[in-house]
Amino acid sequence: TLALVCDLGARSRRRSASLLSHDVLRRHPRYMTSAALICAAAASFLVGGGPRAPAALPRASRIIAAIDYKDPAVAAEFQKVQERPIELVEAEIEKSGVPVPPSLNEMDMRLMLVELRMRKAGTMPGGGKAAPKKPASYGSKYEEALWEKPAFKRLIDDYRARGNTNALNLATEYLNSPRQAADRYAGTGAYDETVAAIDAAMSAKVEQQVTSGRVAFGGFPAAMGEAAIRMTLEGFGPLASLSVDVSDDGLSCRGAAEFETVEAAKACIDKYDGVDMGLGTTLEFKAL
Repeated sequence: TLALVCDLGARSRRRSASLLSHDVLRRHPRYMTSAALICAAAASFLVGGGPRAPAALPRASRIIAAIDYKDPAVAAEFQKVQERPIELVEAEIEKSGVPVPPSLNEMDMRLMLVELRMRKAGTMPGGGKAAPKKPASYGSKYEEALWEKPAFKRLIDDYRARGNTNALNLATEYLNSPRQAADRYAGTGAYDETVAAIDAAMSAKVEQQVTSGRVAFGGFPAAMGEAAIRMTLEGFGPLASLSVDVSDDGLSCRGAAEFETVEAAKACIDKYDGVDMGLGTTLEFKAL
């Protein structure tokens, strides 16, 4: 009984909750050993004129190593955590598999979550986590968008930072199976708002870094042929090389070209990448 009272007393210092609140008992069933124990404890409190101040518990050591909250990156993440209710902070920590010591105060709890988030994201100062390598092929449209659409990647990162799991789930299903996503989630304002944000991110123009005259392209109608494609591209400058192949469906052409100057390649990409050719075909130009 004394251990129970001390443990609950420590928790009451962190939160303004009663020692035997329904919330504590519901979330920590180990305390509900029997009705007799609770009644005995209550009787002891009444006879003794109320509970004595529990013996000071030793300060729980931090599970997560100390971090420099003056670091700009840490400060920015801490500001996000600071805006969340402490109950959600604790829930997010426990969801990650890290137990929260009962005597941990709110400030240390928030700093613990900051470090957990930054380590998971690879943004921990001095963490040294290598950047993930771009895959040779993609397993889904969602994975492809994360790598090929920077605006979409930023949107997903924002959802993750805010803990918006509903938007994350919708984004995954919306890109991989739009019809299934509509069947599951459509009909709410949140759905319309999230889908609009996803569509805007997917259609945002990608600013490519052009460092050579080489480009890959696709989407020209097959009927154009190599001669017409060459004439179109040479409108930006002389070509050093050009290769053209008809796609598997026989409806469009893809290939690669090398301009003699980087400026010509960049002008071509800026002009034609993303242009709608009609019938569901879009020109794609990518710097190599």
